[in-house]
This record gives sequence, C-alpha cells and structure tokens, in this order.
Amino acid sequence: PGYVALLKAGRYDDAVRLIRKDNPFPTVCALICEHPCEARCRRTLMDSPVNIRGLKRFAVDNCGDVPVPEKMDDTGKKIAVIGGGPSGLSAAYYLSIMGHKVTVFEKEDRLGGMYGTAAVPPWKGEISSFVVWQKTQLEKLGVEVRYQTELTKAIVEEEKPDTVVVATGSHPFVPPFPGKDQEFVVSAV
Repeated sequence: PGYVALLKAGRYDDAVRLIRKDNPFPTVCALICEHPCEARCRRTLMDSPVNIRGLKRFAVDNCGDVPVPEKMDDTGKKIAVIGGGPSGLSAAYYLSIMGHKVTVFEKEDRLGGMYGTAAVPPWKGEISSFVVWQKTQLEKLGVEVRYQTELTKAIVEEEKPDTVVVATGSHPFVPPFPGKDQEFVVSAV
C-alpha cells in the first residue's frame, strides 16, 4: 500500500526507495517476474488482483536516477559472497549498506545468474540493460565484483573474510560440503 500511494501522488522516486527496502532490484520484478502473487491476491475477492508487476514497472520507468541508500558507518568487516545471481547480489547490496566491505566472486563473465541466462525468455531482452544498471548500483556502494573467479581456499586464506555468503544458485542439487548441517547454514532454495 505504501508505494502504491506514493505512485498515486506522483512520487515515483520515493516509491522506488520504499520498494528497495524489501527488494533491492525492483526492476527485476518490473521486467521479468511471473507475478504469482496476483493469482493469490485478496483483492480478487472484490474485483481483480492488484497489478503488482505493472505498478513496479511504472515506478521504475518514471523514477529517474534514484541514488542508492546512504551507507552506514564502516564496520571493518569483510564479506565474501559466492555467486552473482539474485541472492548473492541482494546479499551484497544489503551487507554493503550495513557498512561491510563486500566482494562478490562470480564464476561467469557477467552478473545475473539465472535471470541473466536461461531463466529469462528471449523476448525479455530488456534485462541485459538492467544487469548493467544493477552493476552500477553495486559499484556506487563500493561492492567489488571478481568475474570468472571461484572462491578457493587460497583466496579465503589471502583475503581472510569475516563471513562467507554462499549464493551459488537455485540448482536442485547442492553438493555436500563440510558444515552444511550447521544451524547457521540456511538454504534459500
């Protein structure tokens, strides 16, 4: 309701700022989301579902250049994020805003993960310009991205991150690794 009211008031940049509190990359929802929430929208009890994807599209198409949020004070913590897909980039975005120094390790030569490749149908070609925009937003926050780099034991020993976020994709099979059953390991799938 908050960003819908902001859109109605013509405050498109504020609507995008509000959307970003829960979704750092509203353009993804605006361009490629299959909008499954609309099928379960309570508004259908009265008339028709709220066009969430359309509203986000209207916001991002009309907002202009909305600066990234101001970063909190530097914590001195270094975070390594494995994977430059939606989960990894979301983690990098929020962790950077929280004041951490974040490095994303992406084994491919581009960001985007599944929505940068097979998960996005060809007619949604606008997504490539979004990935460029997203990279720019992360750069403004000071996030470093290392392409064609897998995080190895040698890199961990050299970099000495305080935390490692594993965001390797939504593959149905996740290979076993030591410590996988620890309480702090959470599957996003």
